[in-house]
Amino acid sequence: MVASLPSSPPSPPEGGDVSDIAIDWLVRVRLGAADPEDFALWRAASPAHEAAAVEAEALLDEIGQTPTAQIFGAERAFGAERVVPLRPPPAPTLRHPRALSRRRLLTGAAAAGVVAAAGAGALVAAGPGVGGRVIAALDGGETTSRGERRAITLADGSRVTLAGCSAIRVDVSAAGRRIELLAGEALFQVAADTTRPFIVTAGTGRAEAMGTLFSVACAGRAARVVVVEGRVEAGPADGHVPMPLTAGQAATTGPDMTAEPVDAASLTAWARGRLIVTGQPLSEVAARLDRDGALRLLVLGDTARTLPVTGVFDLDDPEGTLRAIATVLPVRVRRVGGVVVVTAAA
Repeated sequence: MVASLPSSPPSPPEGGDVSDIAIDWLVRVRLGAADPEDFALWRAASPAHEAAAVEAEALLDEIGQTPTAQIFGAERAFGAERVVPLRPPPAPTLRHPRALSRRRLLTGAAAAGVVAAAGAGALVAAGPGVGGRVIAALDGGETTSRGERRAITLADGSRVTLAGCSAIRVDVSAAGRRIELLAGEALFQVAADTTRPFIVTAGTGRAEAMGTLFSVACAGRAARVVVVEGRVEAGPADGHVPMPLTAGQAATTGPDMTAEPVDAASLTAWARGRLIVTGQPLSEVAARLDRDGALRLLVLGDTARTLPVTGVFDLDDPEGTLRAIATVLPVRVRRVGGVVVVTAAA
């Protein structure tokens, strides 16, 4: 069940879950939607409140090592698209010295570790890979936002499907066909042309095909290549001998790359509006749902983050996906502004 948070500062009801309320408080404070001084007063009201707040801080501080946090960090690093400025912090007073020290620690979205659409006081960015999408837009390239998929037909008849938060730069001419993947992931259905190889670069990675179906994803500075049909030559772009990949194989480019058997149809199901996973950690599923389903899941704690997820999810139905997660997994789900916070069930 997804619970809406009260607009006024929460106080634990009779028999209520103080841990849940502490998490709600802390996320609101870090989003700028609640006053740290009010939170300090709530903490001081009882030892149970203080203990729950300390536990909530420990959980939230772990976010910096999660894929979800890295997504939000990318937004902060590049975020210039559709940004709503942060509400100015309240002027300091001498009423609660302890609360003041917390305000200094928690000022701004960077210290929060979360960025979400939480009303007028929040910082809203378009999604991971913003920098690459800005570059593509300036160069006349093709881009997508969070939760958006877009199919593009190139001048040679090839078809490109962009995942959410993705960007490409296209150069198709009589001399050749070159695509630069600047952010995210794309699926390429290549029109056959033996005179013009179809070359995709992403970071330091390179993939070349004549006529085939394959995907390329940015993987740090390398490229992750998955072949659905046909054959692709993949490898580093710096002159290393490329590795041949055939249907049902994938590899991450690099000097020591190896081909591995994969379920290519499942890995590229996002292009058909589906997320298919088998035993993937919830943290990884959350990152994919953020990119392709525009569903912001903030998964807190190692127990919740490592829960294995198996299923087929409709990327065009984020609410149904959320209901499925809350029903099948032993988790608690609550909304905080534009973020869905997921923790392990007690």
